[in-house]
Amino acid sequence: MPIPLQVLILEDCSLDAELMLDHLRQAGFDPQGQVVDSEPAYLAQLDPRLDVVLADFSMPQFDARRALRLLKERGLDVPFIIVSGHIGEDVAVQCMRDGASDYLLKDRLARLGPAVAQALERKRLQEENRHVEERLLHEAFHDALTGLPNRALLLERLGHVVLRRKRDSAYAFSLFCLDLDGFDVVKDSLGHAAADRLLIEVGQRLAGHVREGDTVARLGGKEFVVLLDNLKTVNNTAHVANRIQRELAQPFTLDGRNVFLTASIGITSSMTGYDRADDVLRDAGAAMCRAKGLGKACFVMFDTAMHSHAMARLQLEAALHHALEHQEFHLYYQPIVSLETGRISGFEALLRWEHPERGLVAPDEFIHVAEELGLIIPIGQWALREACRQLRTWQSEFRDLRPLTVSVNLSGRQFSHSEVLTIIDHALEETGLEPSSLKLEITESVMMDNPELATALLFDLKARQLETCMDDFGTGYSSLSFLQRYPVDILKIDQSFISSMGVSKESSEIVRTIVTMAHNLGKTVIAEGVETAEHFTMLRTLQCAYGQGYFFSKPLDGKAAGMLLAARRQWCGR
Repeated sequence: MPIPLQVLILEDCSLDAELMLDHLRQAGFDPQGQVVDSEPAYLAQLDPRLDVVLADFSMPQFDARRALRLLKERGLDVPFIIVSGHIGEDVAVQCMRDGASDYLLKDRLARLGPAVAQALERKRLQEENRHVEERLLHEAFHDALTGLPNRALLLERLGHVVLRRKRDSAYAFSLFCLDLDGFDVVKDSLGHAAADRLLIEVGQRLAGHVREGDTVARLGGKEFVVLLDNLKTVNNTAHVANRIQRELAQPFTLDGRNVFLTASIGITSSMTGYDRADDVLRDAGAAMCRAKGLGKACFVMFDTAMHSHAMARLQLEAALHHALEHQEFHLYYQPIVSLETGRISGFEALLRWEHPERGLVAPDEFIHVAEELGLIIPIGQWALREACRQLRTWQSEFRDLRPLTVSVNLSGRQFSHSEVLTIIDHALEETGLEPSSLKLEITESVMMDNPELATALLFDLKARQLETCMDDFGTGYSSLSFLQRYPVDILKIDQSFISSMGVSKESSEIVRTIVTMAHNLGKTVIAEGVETAEHFTMLRTLQCAYGQGYFFSKPLDGKAAGMLLAARRQWCGR
């Protein structure tokens, strides 16, 4: 079956034109098109739908070189073949350099069909390569999931607006960095496929509520960025942020369910004055982190104090990595004392960081960062193993003080880690410590953040003969039904209640109520923050089993704690 061919022939000899058409037919083409012999007629027939142009090299007042130039000026990518009665090789080569696909002499028209086929195949391959290059270029600068610009393209556009601002002080822009609050809950509940659809729809909503010249980009994960370009004023950015919040607050429908999101938004603008695109994105991100810290579902404008905070955070992150690699973490041990006998029954292992410049750093200053970085897993694994090793050493040295136990804290990240049970099993196996000698402390709030997970893990720990302690009891929102149904062995009363005993009647009654309730539920009680002999006496009167605090001892390093055990110290009230 003949191959359709849209051809434009530039030729002032009709016989030569007909011969070209005959040779094309013989080569298996079905040529359709026009024969022209002047520049106006040629220009009138130029069309992107043409498959090929065949041009005589020289005609009165018009030639193939000018025809080729006109074709290129029109931006048409059409194969152009010169068919001439006579053409010098130098001229022919120059025409090829100018963009001609081929040339041949009229006395060799048998080569016309193959020349056209070769030119068409070359064009097909070029278009195919161009499409591949365009796809690769698009993939390099766009997010694979949402199709939005990615970080690379965003930084390129940010670079342009920063440069424009430096050249024109009247020019203004703003950058919004958004983090989706509640997204991880959706992903954990409905799965990755549903979460991906949610991200796509978030991108579509954002793109649908900005101007044509603005940019909506996805940085990865659940972070999006909106670049508002060429603003009349940056003073209305708060209105834009509120509009975005309202739009994202509308329910999303996934698998027949309504899903609700909010966004924490950080904003910076050209008013700050920038020299680099990276700095703009950095400051918007710092403001976004501040918004999340304020409780989410809000927006924060960047200020220079945030930059200082961000730099301090970066330094802390780097120092934590260094500390883990160079074994700068240590355990201190605070005695847990039986209020009935006044003797040490165990210790709580407390993490400390021996910073090479700052000295001993308390966990309040670095634990939350270690959690966010995921470093709490290897740090916690080391702490658990070291606490078990130290207790096993003491048990061997002070056999008459048995049963001696150690309590180790599990952070929220450790508690929800998929390998937490394996980590505990390995620590006990490596050190030879009996499971009954290890107590695991978990805060009330961590347990209640995920009651289903807490339930499963608590039963698994109980099956291993490990006791669990609900730390900071009284400061959260656990219910009696939780305490009744799930195997928490110990309640540790938060020190804020103990410190007020004897001063606040309300605090004393709260402590009395907790102790009584624990006894009724078969739970053991430890009182934190025992600072005075009065606290000791009052708690013993309430039949609280154990106490911990500076009345007995501050946290001690392993050597000092061993010396305290060797002294067989016994405390009593007044």
